[in-house]
Amino acid sequence: MLRIVQNANRRKPWKKVAGVIAVIFLFQLGVAAQGPLERLQSKVEVAAIGEMTPAQLAGKYSNPTKRFQFGLTGNDLYLFADGTYIYDEWGDVEPRVIRDKGTWRVADAFLNLKSDSKITWDPDVERKYIVVHRLSRPNEILLVGTSRNLSHFEENSKNDPETELMIICKERLRTITGKQTIKIKEQLMRESWRPEYFRKASR
Repeated sequence: MLRIVQNANRRKPWKKVAGVIAVIFLFQLGVAAQGPLERLQSKVEVAAIGEMTPAQLAGKYSNPTKRFQFGLTGNDLYLFADGTYIYDEWGDVEPRVIRDKGTWRVADAFLNLKSDSKITWDPDVERKYIVVHRLSRPNEILLVGTSRNLSHFEENSKNDPETELMIICKERLRTITGKQTIKIKEQLMRESWRPEYFRKASR
């Protein structure tokens, strides 16, 4: 009888371990089930922006945002009302260069980018964005990439999530009307389209 009781006691720790593993597994399932918007909202007060036409969403979206305008490097995403986009990057010692361009669309509340045939290199950019605004700023539009942007935000937002949000997002700094589209595109292509820059980098 004593031997049976001892064997039973030996098995109990394994039951505890199995219970812990089950809890961890269920927790991981819950995290995996969260979409990008829910992951963002779990740390900062934002709301998804409702349906908008291409003309309403068109504009220049930039990082750094207004709050951190004096950065030494940055990037701009131009969304045009005709469904096309141009993405550039710049630095204090580097010229402004168009890294990517193509077409954009909104599907299931996400902004999706697709490069055109002229982009023959890997642009190394976010392809999918959440479109949100802070609850305290109902008129703003912020873009948060669902890959690197969101992961970086989750890793660094413990102390001040709203500040971290404004560090990683792109903020619309200006609108772009249909009439302005051709002029802005022509200027960007004339001044910043440098495909040879990427050909040299790939050698």
